[in-house]
Amino acid sequence: MSQDLIKHLQEIQDNIAHAHPTLPNFIEMRNKAQKAFDRRINELLIDNELLQKMQVPKAYLTLWKTKTRHIKLPLNWRYLLSTPFIYGMIFPSVFFHLGIEIYHQVCFRLYGIPLVNGKEYFIYDRQLLSWLNIWEKINCIYCSYVNNLIRYSAEIGGRTERYWCPIKYYRRIHGAHSQYDKFVSAKNPKKLRHEWEELRDFSDLK
Repeated sequence: MSQDLIKHLQEIQDNIAHAHPTLPNFIEMRNKAQKAFDRRINELLIDNELLQKMQVPKAYLTLWKTKTRHIKLPLNWRYLLSTPFIYGMIFPSVFFHLGIEIYHQVCFRLYGIPLVNGKEYFIYDRQLLSWLNIWEKINCIYCSYVNNLIRYSAEIGGRTERYWCPIKYYRRIHGAHSQYDKFVSAKNPKKLRHEWEELRDFSDLK
C-alpha cells in the first residue's frame, strides 16, 4: 500500500511539473533569494558586531564563573569516558577533509563543475560569545569544524551526483542535498538521458 501511495504522489508531482513548466524556475529563484537573504544577514551581524557585544545577566555570569573556578572538567563519568572517542574523531575528520579536498579540486576542474565555496560552509562565530569559558570555546570550534565539514562534503557529493547520476530515488528521502530537487524521474529513459545532459550544465551555480 505504501509503495502505491508513493508512486501515486510521484505521478502527481510529475503532472504538476509538466502542467507548470515554469515551476523549476520559481524553485531556483526561491533558492537564490534565500541565499541572498542569508548572506545579507551575515553581513549585518559582522558589521554591527552583534556577536561580540552579546551579553548575559550579571547574575548568570557570576554563577557561571563561580562554578568553573572549582570545576574545570565535567564530573559526569559518561562525559569523561566518552572524551577519547569525541576528540579522537579529529584524526579521521582531518584525513577525510584532506581526501575530499583533493578530489574536489582535481575532479571538479576536470568535469567543469563549479567549485564549492568553503567560506559559505566553514563558519566559526559561536566562540565569540563572551559568556563561554575557554573550554566551551574550544568545544565550539571543534564542533563547528566537524559539522561544517559534513555540510561541505554533502554539497560536494551533491554536485558530483548531479553530474554522474541525477536520478531521483523511488522512495521519498529526507535531508536531501541542495541539488536533489533538480534531479529527474527514471520513468522515461529517453527523456532521462536528455535531461541528464542538461543537468551537466552548471551555469545556474556560477
